[in-house]
Amino acid sequence: MHNPQDDLHAQKGRLFPTETLEMNTSSLKGLKVLVVDDNEDCQVLLRVIFEEYKAEIKSAASVDEAIKVMEEWQPDVLISDICMKEKDGYSLIRSIREKDKLEGTFLPAVVLTAYPQKRVEALEAGFQDVILKPFEPDELVALVAKLSLTRIDKSDKNRKIHQI
Repeated sequence: MHNPQDDLHAQKGRLFPTETLEMNTSSLKGLKVLVVDDNEDCQVLLRVIFEEYKAEIKSAASVDEAIKVMEEWQPDVLISDICMKEKDGYSLIRSIREKDKLEGTFLPAVVLTAYPQKRVEALEAGFQDVILKPFEPDELVALVAKLSLTRIDKSDKNRKIHQI
């Protein structure tokens, strides 16, 4: 028996429908996405998803590693796990928000978590949205595309919202 879901996975080796890719590709091409997760499988999955959309991806397995990456490379959007060894995603976003205040910048951030009860705390800590694991790639991609329009960087002389 033919399963229509097989067609989605078989299209040119893609994980999701071609129509969705074509619709969102232009908004993600060249977008810099930093993924922070101590789970290597999650890092790889997110890399595959966003590279399909021609985004630039860097990964970090810890908060300290993420901060080092951001010293040399300015992401347009952050995707972070909450529960990591040593420091958690809350400490990362609080650190980023402090830097944002000092520099007049704003880095949009989404958290990935398997714990729905962490939603309120994540939003209060400074994340713009929460995606529950396991997640739908299309949902995450659409959210990242939307959030990328809210980034403010140091070069924005009038502190206007940066549109990519």
